[in-house]
Amino acid sequence: MRTNRPNPAALRAEARLLTTAGLLLLALGFPVTLFLVANALAGEGGSHWAPVAVGAPPIMLGYLACHFASARMLQAKALERDH
Repeated sequence: MRTNRPNPAALRAEARLLTTAGLLLLALGFPVTLFLVANALAGEGGSHWAPVAVGAPPIMLGYLACHFASARMLQAKALERDH
């Protein structure tokens, strides 16, 4: 009979994948947001809502991916400690 209990190696692999995705999203989101803020402050016709509308989603998704990666690592550590 097979159980649905994850093993620590699988959890660590998921955490690595989530961390990579999160860092890529953050690396994309921060410079784009800073560029859009600079355009909005310079008055070059850029929308004042563009930094929020364009920059916030990748930053939030990157943060959430890193948060869930951290939770996976803690779960893997707890499973190893229990065995």
